[in-house]
Formats: sequence, C-alpha cells, structure tokens
Amino acid sequence: MSDIQKTRGKYSIAFDHLWEALYLVNKTNNDSQKAVIHRKLSILYDQFNKDEESLVHLEKALYYSKEIIYENNNNTQQLNASYLNLANRQRRSGNYNKALQYLDSCVFTEKMIKNKSYIATEFELEKGNLLVKIGDLKEANDYLLKIKKLIKNEDVKYKIRVFSTIGELKIKEKEIDSAIFYFENSLKLTDNIKTNKFIILGLYSNLSKAYNLKNNTKQAYNYLVKKNKLTDSLNRIKNNAYGEIFEIKNSYLASLREKETLLIEQKKVIEQNKQTQFKLKIILALVFILGIVLFWVSRMRLKLKKSLLDKAETELQSKLDKEKSEEAIELKSKELTSYALQLIDKDSAIDDLLKILKEKSPSSFKSLSAKYKKGAKDLWDEFNLRFTEVNSDFYNRLKLKHPNLTITEQKHSALIKLKFNTKEMARILNIEPHSVHISRSRIRKKLGLERSDSLEDYISKL
Repeated sequence: MSDIQKTRGKYSIAFDHLWEALYLVNKTNNDSQKAVIHRKLSILYDQFNKDEESLVHLEKALYYSKEIIYENNNNTQQLNASYLNLANRQRRSGNYNKALQYLDSCVFTEKMIKNKSYIATEFELEKGNLLVKIGDLKEANDYLLKIKKLIKNEDVKYKIRVFSTIGELKIKEKEIDSAIFYFENSLKLTDNIKTNKFIILGLYSNLSKAYNLKNNTKQAYNYLVKKNKLTDSLNRIKNNAYGEIFEIKNSYLASLREKETLLIEQKKVIEQNKQTQFKLKIILALVFILGIVLFWVSRMRLKLKKSLLDKAETELQSKLDKEKSEEAIELKSKELTSYALQLIDKDSAIDDLLKILKEKSPSSFKSLSAKYKKGAKDLWDEFNLRFTEVNSDFYNRLKLKHPNLTITEQKHSALIKLKFNTKEMARILNIEPHSVHISRSRIRKKLGLERSDSLEDYISKL
C-alpha cells in the first residue's frame, strides 16, 4: 500500500503506512521484513533530499540483512538488495569508488547461491550506469547491450531505465541522435505504466540537454519547460507533504511513546504482582516447612525421650539381672567350694583310715585302696560337672583366648578360679603338690604373665 501511494504521489500516506509497518514488524523476529521496510523508508527520504535519515535506514537494512545471512547463508536476496541500494546512493552522491565496493560485495554474495536472483539484473543495470558515470564507455556499452537483449517486452520498468542509461552513454560518446532516440523511447514507455515522476523528470532534463547539444533550441526549450512544470508540481507535492509527513511522524512517535509507556506501566504492575505472589508463595512455603519441621522435632523429641527411658529401663534391668546372676554365681561358687572342701576333708579322713587299716589288716587294705582310687577319680568328675553348671562359658572363653592349654591345665585353671590352694588342688586331682606347682608355672608361661602378675586375678576375670 505504501508503494501504491508513493506512485500516486501521496508521500505522506506512503510514509504513514511504512511507519505503521515498522511498528508492527518490530514486535516480531522477522529480520527480512525489517530490512525491506528500512530500505523503503530510505528511498522515500531520498526523494525529499533527507540524506542523513536515508543513510540511517539503509544501514539498518544492511544490519538486518546480515542477520538473515547468519541464520541461512543461502538467503542473500535481502543483503544484495541493501548493497545495491547503497551503491545507487553512493553513485548519485558522486562516490563512485564506494559504489563499486558495494557492487563487488553484491557479486560476492550472489555467488553463494546457485539460482540467479532478480538482483542480478538490477546489479548489471547499476554497474552499467556506474561505468557511464566514471567514463568507462566501452565496458558500459557491452553491459547495457547485454542487458537490453535479456530484457523481455513485458519488463517495461527495466526497459525505461536501460534506454535512459544507454541515452546517457550516447551523449558521452557524442552520438546525440542515438541519445535522443533512446531518451524518447524511454519516455514513451512511461505512458504505458505508472512511473515514478522523478524518472520522467530525469528524462525531460536529458532530452533538453541532448537537443541543446544538437542546437535544436526549440525542442530543448520545450523539454526544459516540461521539466520545470513537473519540478514545480513535485515541489508543491513535496511542500504539502512535508508538513503532513512530519506531523504524521510526530503523532506516530507520540502514539508509539504512549503505547510504550502504557506497556512499561503494565509490565511494572505485572512484575510487582509477580513479585508479590512470589513472596507470598515463599512465605507460605516457609510456614509449611516450619510446621513440618516443628512436627518432626516434636515427634523426634518424644521418640528420643521414650528411647532414653527404654534405654535407662533396659540398662537398669540388665544391671539388676547381672547383679542377680553374679550373686547367684558367687553363691553357687561358694557352695561348690564348700562341697569340694567337704569332699577333701572326707578324702583326708579316708586316707587316715587306710593308713590304720594297712597296719592292722593288710589284706583288707588292698581291696579298699583300689576302691578308694576309683572314688578319687569320680570326685573330680562330679566336681567338674558342678563347676561347668555354675561357670558354663569359662572353658569356651579360656580355649578361645588360650587354645594352647592342655586339658589338665584347663582343669587346674578351673580350680585356680575357685581359689583352691596347692594341697586342695592336689587332693581333688589326686596328684602330688609338686606336680601342681609345675602345672601352675607352665600355665603362667602359656598365658604370657610376668612375675608380678597374679595368676589367680587373671583367671578369675575370665
């Protein structure tokens, strides 16, 4: 719609459409559309001789075109269009070397794709025009004739521009008739389509110049009059449009600022609401967590208290049981010792009787002596049985800690635990006291005790 209004000469409406388009496209990530709109704004500003604004928009178009290339290096159309516009602008400003640099960049990016784009024709036309300006007429002629052959009949816009450029070439070559031919053919073609008035203005100027060189002042004057009329008409349009354009732009910018201010305020409100909701959620979460923590702390304290009470009760019960057990063991040990001592006394009395019997009745002594020896063996067996009942784990602990003790040494250890002296041990075991001393000495060595260590204390602690 902007292009249509521009063709009709309604530049203010054309600007209005482009600014609205720019406002809409800035909300998107469509870099291709952004590049197109900035190029169109640049062209409009050019027509109002606003060089600074025009260059700003062209540079923005080039920036967005490069962004497109970073995403897809096959999409060179927008970049080449930006380079081409910059080359055209530099040519019109007389910066021909700079214009050639932009065209070289255009050629480089065009080689990146396989299919030839519409930019290629535009590039060749611009290159031909630039060669005419710098005076390289032979190469310019080759370019323009090649383009002329390639242009189809329906490409009227290209024909107008090609014929106009060839006309400028012919003036440089001093072929005035040929120049007039191409200018007039180009002008005739403008009748068939809606053409930019500035192109027609350029053709009027070139025809006036050509006829003046041919000394046909009448025709030169006629085209000069037409040029001035069209210039006055365009100036009136421009003057009328100036106020409208910048009034519209100012109102557009004011509207844009108002929208942006409103959006900023809305964003602030939304952000504040979000922060409030976030803080509320954090507080609720902390309260919930604190409630859970307090619940678990209370529960753990109850469990710990109960556990400590159970432990204390268990320890107390265990202590009582241990004390009862120790008391029972001590009592039984005393009973066992008392029993053993009674047996020893009894055995001593039997010994005395046997001695008397040996003197009085030797024949009876032999049979009774054999019977007594068997009774002595039974004495140990009965004692050992009673000892094991009282100290059930004694032998196991002794074997585990000192596995190198013999069975006889284990018997001696059991009697030592009950604190029997040497004679009493000899009587129970039916051996000589000297043998008991030897056995005690061996036991001390096997247990690894020093001279200062008490054998009785060591064994009693097992």
